[in-house]
Amino acid sequence: MSDERRRFFRIEDIVGLKSQVIEKQELEQRLESFWNDQHQFSLRNEFNFKLEQHQADLQHIKNKMPELGRYLSVLQEQLDLLTDKILTDEDNFSTREIPVNISAQGISFISDEQVNVGDIVELNLLLLPSQQKIVTFAKVIECNHQDNNQDKYTISLDFEHIHEADRELLVKHVHRKQLKSLGAARFEENT
Repeated sequence: MSDERRRFFRIEDIVGLKSQVIEKQELEQRLESFWNDQHQFSLRNEFNFKLEQHQADLQHIKNKMPELGRYLSVLQEQLDLLTDKILTDEDNFSTREIPVNISAQGISFISDEQVNVGDIVELNLLLLPSQQKIVTFAKVIECNHQDNNQDKYTISLDFEHIHEADRELLVKHVHRKQLKSLGAARFEENT
């Protein structure tokens, strides 16, 4: 396991997932579209990421100029309402819920379909319970028969092509799940 794979925490989780192997002849065009024409929900993730990066600035403005701070907060709320109304492609995001092992670097899950190491797979991820959506292109790093069922495969993938805001969203998702798990473990210890 490389140092790159170790720098992100991994959790057991359940996510909505749809996967599709991308044929080599399609890959360049699909990646160009991925980087130049983001899905609308990826734009929403980018929008939220930028807002989070400037929360300290907004708080500073609110402290120094409360009227301006209130006005900027209202504008932010209005933009949120507009993005909710405008972003329509989210309804076409069909996935099925499955158990996974996930980090901001990659994912592994059990599948009925065998894939080849080195294949590039387009993944549609639906994070639960937040309903946040991510599209990424991942590289297959392992595909092995399951010990107890030769008709199933454990597939491990690295997120090779992922927008920065989407990776940040995964980092926060994993962190929230870890905190929730730690809180539950502490509660069990104390009862």
